[in-house]
Amino acid sequence: MKDCSRPSWTVDIREDEVYRSSYGGYRGPVERHSCPNEECEHGGSCLRTTVRVVCLSCHVAHVITGESGSIRSSTTETTGYGEAPRKVGGLFLWPGEPWPWFDSGPREWLVSRKKPQRLHEEDLTGSISEGRGPRGGRTYSAAALPSPTGPYGIGSRIRWERAQDGFTSITAAAKWIASQGRKNGASPDHEGGKA
Repeated sequence: MKDCSRPSWTVDIREDEVYRSSYGGYRGPVERHSCPNEECEHGGSCLRTTVRVVCLSCHVAHVITGESGSIRSSTTETTGYGEAPRKVGGLFLWPGEPWPWFDSGPREWLVSRKKPQRLHEEDLTGSISEGRGPRGGRTYSAAALPSPTGPYGIGSRIRWERAQDGFTSITAAAKWIASQGRKNGASPDHEGGKA
């Protein structure tokens, strides 16, 4: 809960095989049936994943269930998520997922001016994405100044006021993001808004 004084989380994950009822209810006998989707391979059963997240301090419990069977375990280094940010150009870059076909680290970073214990949307000041140029060399795109009505952010739930492509390094992209908060007299701690 928001007023929890000492959050202490425990997480449990469980997978069970569950059977579908031909009448969609759970009262009475469960009849196995064929799935109506011809391409579906699970027939009358499927794997259900249940994730339980409980705060041992305030006793809030979150239960997330879904048809899955796709639990995978990995490391923060492999997925990018959970890795510590690195400081570049005066900003903190939080890594995302790596490219699936390159062994070159993350393909995108969320950017903040400060280093909170856990990154939230309101902490963001920009984002950086890695791409490939015409000859396969690395190139970077940057977006800055979060805005709900910003024109940039295709496929992203976070919209940005400004964007620029063609950076040749992460440092150059980060410095561009940092400079966006200082334009038009804004202070270096400026977190958003229109210029």
